[in-house]
Amino acid sequence: MSIAKVGYVRAKDYPEHKKRRIEELVGYFKKYRYALLVSITGITAQVMHETRRILRERGEVLKVIKNTLTKLAIDRVSSERPGLEGLKRYLEGQNALIFTNRNPFSVRLFLDRNKIPREARAGDVLTRDVIVPSGNTGFPPGPLISLFNKLKIPTTIREGSIWVTKDTLVAKKGDVVSPELADLLKRLGIKPVEVGLEVKAIYMDGRVLGPEESAIDLESYRRDLEEAHRAAVNLAVNACVPTAETAPLMVAKAHVEALALAVEAALPTPDALKLALARAHAVASALLSRVEGGGG
Repeated sequence: MSIAKVGYVRAKDYPEHKKRRIEELVGYFKKYRYALLVSITGITAQVMHETRRILRERGEVLKVIKNTLTKLAIDRVSSERPGLEGLKRYLEGQNALIFTNRNPFSVRLFLDRNKIPREARAGDVLTRDVIVPSGNTGFPPGPLISLFNKLKIPTTIREGSIWVTKDTLVAKKGDVVSPELADLLKRLGIKPVEVGLEVKAIYMDGRVLGPEESAIDLESYRRDLEEAHRAAVNLAVNACVPTAETAPLMVAKAHVEALALAVEAALPTPDALKLALARAHAVASALLSRVEGGGG
């Protein structure tokens, strides 16, 4: 099958190195069952390198792509990968593709849990609180002290170095990083910003899932599972389905119901007799209170 046109440019008009890029993507689309399109806008080379490394260790392939070349590659394999053309509408901006044979949602979850720390830049919005720990900074006394003072970080001079005297909260989640704070955190080697690849779309099982369909709300899933578990246990107990989990609950339920029946029937068993006497005493006390109070 020939490579289709994209705009007014044909594949044969591309230089050889770009044709090789197209063929490489075609090979990946054929080899792997699933593909995740991720945005790399604002992602540094260091973060990309580290993310590529950890994905490679899992058996995934991360490729930075050119949108036009990727559209040509999709055209090449569209007959073998039904629905893949839906990926084209998300090919805007700077992107990469992750190819995998794992469940793509497990890959997305892995990306969410393994964000890469980087240095803060002025204007960044923090996603967590930032604390400068107490201890030796390793910096000699000098102009840097004024920067600590400006950021209200308590210091002292000891053994020829600037020491932070106590753990100090210098910024809260949601704060915008100032140039002074970015400078100091960089000097201290503190990387408070966690960045990762944003999943734009997932190709799986003949369809393309957009951002909303592919989002993972773990808390919602956890609540749903807990509620389903409670409902299943309750159903099993009431239906008298004996399992390792329900048997103790069924025995306890039967005991309570049997004891209540024995009390109502005035059966003189040790447990029932105590409860029957306590109940009779309560009823007698209430009756006496009404008689003494002149109640009817």
